[in-house]
Amino acid sequence: MVRSGTLSAIMGPSGAGKTTLLAAVSQKSSGEISGEIHMNGHPVDKELMKKMSGFVPQQDLAFESLTVREHLQFMASLKMDRRVSAIQQMRVISGLIQDLGLLMCSKTRLSSLSGGERRRVSLAVQLLTDPPVLICDEPTTGLDSSTAASVINLLRQLTAKGKAVLCSLHQPASGIFEMFDTVTLLVPVGRLAYFGNVNGAKQHFASMNLVCPPAYNTAEYVVTQLNTKPDEITEKFISSIPFIKLNKEIEHVKLSENNNQLIFGIEEKFLKFYSVQPPTKLMQLKWLLWRSILELYRNPQKTFLSLVMYIFTAFLVAIPYIGVKLDQEGIQNVQGLNYSVVTETIFTHAYAVVHTFPLEIPILLREMNDGVYQPAPYYLSKVFLLVPRVILETLLFCLVIHWTVGINVGPKGFLIFFIPAMVSGISSSAYGCCLSAMFENVSTASLLSVPVDFISYCFSGIFLQLSSVPVYLVWLKYISRFYYGLEAMTIMQWINVKNIPCSSNPNIPCISSGEGVLVKYGYNPNNLFFDMSGLLIIFFLLHFIGYLFIKRRTQKQSVY
Repeated sequence: MVRSGTLSAIMGPSGAGKTTLLAAVSQKSSGEISGEIHMNGHPVDKELMKKMSGFVPQQDLAFESLTVREHLQFMASLKMDRRVSAIQQMRVISGLIQDLGLLMCSKTRLSSLSGGERRRVSLAVQLLTDPPVLICDEPTTGLDSSTAASVINLLRQLTAKGKAVLCSLHQPASGIFEMFDTVTLLVPVGRLAYFGNVNGAKQHFASMNLVCPPAYNTAEYVVTQLNTKPDEITEKFISSIPFIKLNKEIEHVKLSENNNQLIFGIEEKFLKFYSVQPPTKLMQLKWLLWRSILELYRNPQKTFLSLVMYIFTAFLVAIPYIGVKLDQEGIQNVQGLNYSVVTETIFTHAYAVVHTFPLEIPILLREMNDGVYQPAPYYLSKVFLLVPRVILETLLFCLVIHWTVGINVGPKGFLIFFIPAMVSGISSSAYGCCLSAMFENVSTASLLSVPVDFISYCFSGIFLQLSSVPVYLVWLKYISRFYYGLEAMTIMQWINVKNIPCSSNPNIPCISSGEGVLVKYGYNPNNLFFDMSGLLIIFFLLHFIGYLFIKRRTQKQSVY
C-alpha cells in the first residue's frame, strides 16, 4: 500500500523479486500476474495504470547522440496528449529541466552525462505527463553516496507535490534509508517479511531478538537478516502488529470501494488520464525519422567511412575489366563484371544492416513498453532512411565502375549497371533487415545467411546452366536475388547488341548476337520486367516478415 505524498521503499536480497514486483505494479510485466491493483479504492486496468504511472528503470537506455533537451523533446512529442501544442510542450520541458537541475547540461549529449545527470533525465522523461504515481527501480545503483542522496532528495521533493513514489533499493546508506516514509521488505521468492514505517522496521526486528548493533547501517543489517533467516522472519511478521494494521487498512479500502465512497474521487482527479489521445502513427513516424536523422548527422564519420570504403571497393571491382570489349573474348569478361557488380551490391547492403535491430532492441523494447510508439512506425522509419542510403551508395559504386571500365559510354550505358544494381541493393537491404529482426545477435543471423546465400548465388546463372536444372529444383532460382539481379543486368547489357564480331581463331565458338549470349547463360530476353518485379516483391515481402518479427518481439520478449 502506497499513499500519495509518501516515499516508499521495497528492499530485499538479490532474487527477492523487487524488480518483478515493480514491473507487476506498473503493469509493464509480460508474464502472467494474479491479483488486482487499486487506486483510491478503484480497480485500475493495465492501460490506465500505464498512463497514470511513470516507471524509471534501473538501467538508463537512450540514443546517446541526442542532447538532453532533444531527448526530452522527442519523448514529450510522443508521450504527451497530441492536443498539447508544441509551445506547451516546451514549457513543460523547460520547467522540468529547471526543477531537476539539468539547466547546465540541457545542450549536452546524453553520452557525456554523469550517472546522476542521466538518472535525472530518466526522471524527467517520466514526469512529462505529470503522473500521480512514480515507480523507480533501484534509482541509486551505480551512483556514489552523494549523488545517490541527491537523487533520493529529488524524489522526496516530488512527494511534496502529492505524488506517490515507490522505489526498490538494495542496500542504501543509513542517511538515504531514513529519508523514506515506509518500507516493504521481501525475502527470496517474493514473500512479505515486513511492511510499515521505516522507524518501525528496526523495532520489529528487535522484537525478534534481531537487534541492529549501534552505529551499524540499519538497512544493511535488515537485508542480511532477510537472507539468513527468511522463513523465521516471514512467519513472525504474519502475527505481528504491523501485519494486523496492514490488513485493517486494506479492509478499510475495500469497504470504501464497496460503498462507492471513493469512485467519484478517482474519476474527478484522474479524468485527464482517461481521455489522453496518443499521437497518431504518422506523428510517431515523423519523430522517429527526426531522431534517426539526428543520429546520422551527429555521427558523420561512420557514414563517410562507409562511402569511402564503397568507392574503394568499386575501383577494385573495375580494375580487372578496364578496356573490356563486346567481342567473343569479352563476353565472359562482361558477364564477370555484371556478376561482380550484382554480388557486391547484394552482399554489401545485406550485411551492412544486419546489425541494425540487435543493437537497438533494448531501447526499442523499453520505449514500446512505455507506450512511446508502435512497431509499424518504428520499422517504417528504418526503411525510409535505409532506401535513400542504398540508392546513393549504389549510384556512387556504379558511377566509379562505369567511368573506370569505359564500357557502354553515356547515360544509357550507365543505367545498364545502375538500375539492376539499385533494385538488387534495396531488395538485399530488406533481406538484411529481415535477418536482423529475426535474431537477437549478429553472429546467429550471419550463420543462417551462409547456406541461404550459397543456394541463391548457385542459381544466379554463372555457376550453373539454368536450362539444365532439374524440374524439382527450378523453383530455387525464383527466390534468388542473384538470379533476378544478374538476369536483369545481362538483358539490359546484351539485348540491343545485334552483332558480335567472331574471333579469327576458328576453334573459338562464335556467338553472333546479344540474344545468343542470353541463351548461353539460360536467360530469357523477355524477363526484364519479371526480374524487376521479383526483386521488388522480395523487398516488400522480406520487410513485412521483418516487421512481424519486430512486432512479435515487443509482445513476447520481457523488458523487466
